[in-house]
Amino acid sequence: MAPADGLIGLFEAMTRNIEQDRAQINSIDHGDNDTGDNMAANFRLITDTLSHTLGPAGNTDDIGAALGHAAQVLKKRGQGATAPIYAQGLREAGKRLAGQTSFSLDDLLPLLEGLLAGARQASGTKQGDGSLLDVLLPGILAYVQAKRGGQSDVDAILTALLNLRRGSFGTAQSPVGYGRSGGTDTSGKIDPGAAGAASLLEGLFGALLRGVLSQAGGAASQPPAQAPDPQPNNQPGDGTPLPLPGLPSGLGDLLGQLLGGAAGQAAPSAPAPGQGSSHRKYT
Repeated sequence: MAPADGLIGLFEAMTRNIEQDRAQINSIDHGDNDTGDNMAANFRLITDTLSHTLGPAGNTDDIGAALGHAAQVLKKRGQGATAPIYAQGLREAGKRLAGQTSFSLDDLLPLLEGLLAGARQASGTKQGDGSLLDVLLPGILAYVQAKRGGQSDVDAILTALLNLRRGSFGTAQSPVGYGRSGGTDTSGKIDPGAAGAASLLEGLFGALLRGVLSQAGGAASQPPAQAPDPQPNNQPGDGTPLPLPGLPSGLGDLLGQLLGGAAGQAAPSAPAPGQGSSHRKYT
């Protein structure tokens, strides 16, 4: 079932990024300080479920069915207020990939669209309400629209990263919290659920971007330097990004086969996502 390794590898990249950001996400959770722990546990659960379902000892090669099963597991065993939101996203993604036995870059768009559609259904919020949707919606839509508009892989990824980061910061405009923060003034505080959503998408897009730049080769094609992610012992002395350690080989195959070609120019700045008053924040 090797063709599914690319999907498992992408979820592994998201999970590892959240695990790396766990403490920072916890620190901005002014309710019970566990949003980072919950998200890390939930995405590890998703990744392990996909690995067991689609792996050599798995009982299916249907990617859609595997995502649907992961949704059921997350709904039953997930932790925190965001678990049912991401479970619905996985369910919708599974519907879009039903019957697929391999995962390619073409399948990334329906995967992301499904995750977004499910999150919109389950969250009960809209963009500008100061929730995780303020990250998922601009980040995913920016990538989807850029790709459908003919932008290069690098341009589309950078555009998505810019939009999701701005969306995360924009939640600080929200005055009303959610969960244990409900009823308190959260003005000036980034929503921890939004920060978690930013971390998981940065993990996904970061893995794709590193694959593109690795193929392009040479500093001339790289985007403007930004502060490196904290990856102790994973960066060589010259600052050249290394592949994420220990990822399934299918992720490297996916990037090598599907994200070829020279990297494009840096993406132009995208408009900041809409901001407005909030109804709730997810922890």
